[in-house]
Amino acid sequence: MVSCKKCLSEKVVKNGITRKKQRYICRECGRIFVEGDKRTNDGVIAKKAMCTILYSLGKASFNMLAHIFDTWPSLIYRWIVEAGAKLPETEISGEIKEMEFDEMWHFVGSKKNKLWILKAVDRSTRRVVAWVLGHRDTATFRRLYNKVKHLETCIFYTDDWDAFIKVLPKERLIIGKAHTVAIEQNNSNTRHHLGRFTRRTKVVSKRDTMVDTSLKLWKNLTTPDIFTQIQTIALSPYK
Repeated sequence: MVSCKKCLSEKVVKNGITRKKQRYICRECGRIFVEGDKRTNDGVIAKKAMCTILYSLGKASFNMLAHIFDTWPSLIYRWIVEAGAKLPETEISGEIKEMEFDEMWHFVGSKKNKLWILKAVDRSTRRVVAWVLGHRDTATFRRLYNKVKHLETCIFYTDDWDAFIKVLPKERLIIGKAHTVAIEQNNSNTRHHLGRFTRRTKVVSKRDTMVDTSLKLWKNLTTPDIFTQIQTIALSPYK
């Protein structure tokens, strides 16, 4: 059975002939591909995995990766976007007892456009469990809270920003910078691993969707099981 090379769906149909080979189109994601195309051999798959690791954890830019692997930045961009699309969405455990909220910022389009990233961190694991992109306002934070409001007994820790006070249940809210050490550390780790966030006053992203993809990649690749899977693929040619 032929499966899609992008989403792995088996809902594919024939779509003509190219280079004397059968071409297919995926009914799920619309990807057009050729079965057995040399451009998707094991070496390329390993190269994609290595690029994903270096981008997500090693501060590597598209230009740097293109130079290392002797290709084009636009192709690296496509590989990274594809890698992010294949990763699972964040699942928020109903067993979380304590959570911290905070925000960090980034530029999109130009230095006149500040994009705010509001994050929620599980206090026991010190790992981010949810985030939203937008303005630094109550409406944006409400979108984040809607992702975790099913945690009816969870205690929330924040600083004294008004939006936190307006949205979060007062009986389960504890305010104070002394209580947000875990999420401040998480923000620092984000800027440490992702080159996109390293210099807040220098790096400007073109699209907020790429900011979201970068956070998703970083979040997943700092999960040991997922990192090991991608690492195994990346190192397969050397074994």
